[in-house]
Amino acid sequence: MSIKNRRQPTLNKSLTAKAVAAIICGYASFGAFAADQAQTASDDIETIEVRGIAASKKQDINNKRFSTGVMDSITAEDIGKLPDVTITDTLQRIPGVQIRRSAGEGSTINVRGMPQVTSLLNGEQFLSAGSITQLQPDFTDIPAALLSGIDVLKSPQADTLAGGISGTLDLKTRRPFDLDQGSTLSLTGEATRGSLSKQTDPKFVAFAGYNNDIFGIIVTAAYDESTLANYRNGTILNSSEVRGETRIDLTTDRDFNGDGDFNDSFYSQRFYGVMDRETERDRLGLNTTIQYQIADSLTFTGDLFYTKMDDADRKQGVMVDSARGDIWAYSDNFIPRLDNGKGGQIYTVNDTNLKVRRVSAYSESLTNDRESTNASFLFEYQGDGPLSGEFKYIHGSAERSHTENVAHGFLTSGAQHGLLKNHGDGITPVNPNGYGPDEVDVSFSRSGEYLTLGFDEGFGNDINQYNLVSTYSENNFEEEATLDVARIDGHYAFETDHLQKVDFGLRASKRDVERETYILVAPFTTGDITADVMWKDSGASLGDTNGDGENSVAGGDLTIGKTNFFSDMPAGWVNQVNGLGPGGSGHSFYLIDPKVMDDPMAFQNAIYPGNKRLANPSRTYQVKEQTQTAYFKANFAGELGDLSYTANIGAQYIKTELDMLQNQLGSARPCSLCTASEKIGEKWLSRDYSDFLPSMNFNLNLTEEVILRAGYGKTMTTLDIGKLAGGISVGRTRAGDVLAAELGVSPDLLVAVQGRQNGNPDLEPWRATNYNLSAEWYFNDSGLLSISAFLMDMESFIQSGIVMQGLPDIDGVVRREVPVSTEINGKGGNIKGIEVVYQQAFDFLPAPFDGLGTSVNFTYAPSDSANVDVYGESLPIQDNSEKSANAVLWYEKGPLQLRLAANYRSDRLDSLSSPMGEGVMPFWTDSTLYFDMYAGYEFAEDMSIYTSVSNLTEEKEDIYAQWSDHVITQNIFERRITFGIRTRF
Repeated sequence: MSIKNRRQPTLNKSLTAKAVAAIICGYASFGAFAADQAQTASDDIETIEVRGIAASKKQDINNKRFSTGVMDSITAEDIGKLPDVTITDTLQRIPGVQIRRSAGEGSTINVRGMPQVTSLLNGEQFLSAGSITQLQPDFTDIPAALLSGIDVLKSPQADTLAGGISGTLDLKTRRPFDLDQGSTLSLTGEATRGSLSKQTDPKFVAFAGYNNDIFGIIVTAAYDESTLANYRNGTILNSSEVRGETRIDLTTDRDFNGDGDFNDSFYSQRFYGVMDRETERDRLGLNTTIQYQIADSLTFTGDLFYTKMDDADRKQGVMVDSARGDIWAYSDNFIPRLDNGKGGQIYTVNDTNLKVRRVSAYSESLTNDRESTNASFLFEYQGDGPLSGEFKYIHGSAERSHTENVAHGFLTSGAQHGLLKNHGDGITPVNPNGYGPDEVDVSFSRSGEYLTLGFDEGFGNDINQYNLVSTYSENNFEEEATLDVARIDGHYAFETDHLQKVDFGLRASKRDVERETYILVAPFTTGDITADVMWKDSGASLGDTNGDGENSVAGGDLTIGKTNFFSDMPAGWVNQVNGLGPGGSGHSFYLIDPKVMDDPMAFQNAIYPGNKRLANPSRTYQVKEQTQTAYFKANFAGELGDLSYTANIGAQYIKTELDMLQNQLGSARPCSLCTASEKIGEKWLSRDYSDFLPSMNFNLNLTEEVILRAGYGKTMTTLDIGKLAGGISVGRTRAGDVLAAELGVSPDLLVAVQGRQNGNPDLEPWRATNYNLSAEWYFNDSGLLSISAFLMDMESFIQSGIVMQGLPDIDGVVRREVPVSTEINGKGGNIKGIEVVYQQAFDFLPAPFDGLGTSVNFTYAPSDSANVDVYGESLPIQDNSEKSANAVLWYEKGPLQLRLAANYRSDRLDSLSSPMGEGVMPFWTDSTLYFDMYAGYEFAEDMSIYTSVSNLTEEKEDIYAQWSDHVITQNIFERRITFGIRTRF
């Protein structure tokens, strides 16, 4: 570690500097505001050039100690080296931060239980292609090597861009003027291998910088490839889809508990499976920064931040369908759970023998191509007088293309549940070579470490039994966005006993977002009927093709689609998979390789030619958002008796204007067997709202080592644009005599009776009032013990609900208001809790133990909501863990560095399912404990080798329904081992 003391120079005004000062003072209406400038007690600023674990921890403490509010910080341990593999893995080490994972990698975060967190890049808004409609990026897009550090701001301040309810992340890149004079080069190469994927993935990072104190430039490039095993057992669909398939069956022909009656109920999920799931990602990140000292008092900084990621999430496995409730009733181990309200009990089962009507070979490919560019230009003026300021302009653009493609094969014939086909040559099961006509015996167990399915010996070994019965591509979309920000900040210094400086600024921004959602349809003809079809299903009929007035395959109607036996598929399309991952059946199955499905149009055309894109207007929209912001903050420092203090008080005013395209949808569909709706019109809706956000932070130095902090502020978060716009589908029915008389129309007129709105333009932002109180003891330059208490009092949040709205009848006339289901603002709640932090380097111990150090934190954050579980017990806010903790033990001595880290989250509410008992069925994610480790050795002055292991114990996520032993889904992640070499010269 090296430490540089830099004294801010006394600067002379130049003509250019005076001109910039005039702009700041005279054209304030053009601008905006900057992130907080750290205040110090003197003109001396200590800058720590971080090299190693101990120096990084020391810098983190230094950042926290001299902050003007409640914040935590993480600093890169060297160029291109944050402490963990991903940004979110690093962030989870901060107290109060909880992460959500995608394919085992951290993707998004909560701060103190809330996902309403805004993320900034060098103090300002930016666009991420993984989350175009929100202000929190998908961190899987962003290579960690591009960043020099991250600040998590937990108490609001007037000059910090509003947008986070619980906190704000500020991602920081390196600045050339922070480098040593001359050239700095760094190269990193890594190879990572997964314990389950068995793939070796490369990563390369190159850094080049130059600084001569007048001109500086940095170029950073990072590229990596990842193949991530992400197995899924149990309910193979997403939790939101599981809800619709979750039910209680009241049987009348089974006596579950042997008491002689038939009034008991059985709770189960319909679809269970074992799935090989693999996510493949290619990431590229580029960052270029230029700094130029234009004059003594004027500095220019230009930034270009570029990210690109292509990923494919591929799934293949076997799924069983328990479509009939009593199929699950073959067990001697039923577990009573609660009364069913019908005089009996609701039962579940953990081990059972199933009689299954359908066994499917399921393959799916989801792809995402993401790209974003953020450019900024910053002019900083610092004269020898009291006035200073900045002008910054930002332009961002991002685009994302998403596809979904599904192939649904059968091993069973279809006769078990009456799925038949008729191509004009007679009625047969849809898969005539499949297993049947009897049901399939399948054992199921959730009692062990993994959910398991067991089949009879030899089942699935014959490729001739497999037939592709259904294939489709839906939920595809293309979206793009642009962002423009202009801002001006001013600072005026005072020489008084208390008032030190006033910060003020104006900001204007414009963000445009556009999404087009589409499906793929192909032309089908049966009899005299022709239609575009999305669900190309061998067992479906377009309509009455036998002229008897009935729609029935059994009655002779012709079915669409064709027989597509796996044995007839092109070479390379079908692969034989053994075992299906941890907890798999051990059987061998034939499955369509999801890789051949990455291009949905090519795959669908190969099966059913003539596919075309068909827009889905219910999920297609445009939104234009403009904001104007003004802020004022007064900064104080001085003495209160024998104690010194720093404080700030201020306010931020934000006006938001929205223009939203709302599509109107008819009752008809533009295709058969599809999810798209008929668009009958559109309209632009405009609205605006304003927020006044006061804030206050007060820091009292009780001693030279002990700081007491208090913070207060109102917060708001920018709405997710995807929840604002979309389409309104209108449900209509014949008016009838009574309603016709009331409305003055014909009884045969189709009138609007209900609607579904994808996107509610009347939503209000999340708003809250935050309170913070903390005590921090800095017992040496590398030691910290602190305790913090916080309260977030939320005025409202967003939930599903019903609104009354005027919708047009079939003739286009709006005659009355009808109920429309959409998302609405619900009543607020609160989260309150405490955070405890302990950090210390044990350099006082005798050698060799003087290289040890530790960092430990614990957060307790209980929450309440209006929802209750099946027993009437209050449920917390979704995705909030009541308890979370991190512990890091590190060692740094000479050329050796070691680190072992643990991250714990208690159970968290995943989602809400169907009504049951006194409330709703909650789905919980069980507690998790992840371990990571790192070991590095510097065998030359500027060259080191290292290895790291993420998810050391192969921790998985278990999702259970109400009862912890009733696991319904498992996400199984792998251990990943990295070997790398880093040079710097």
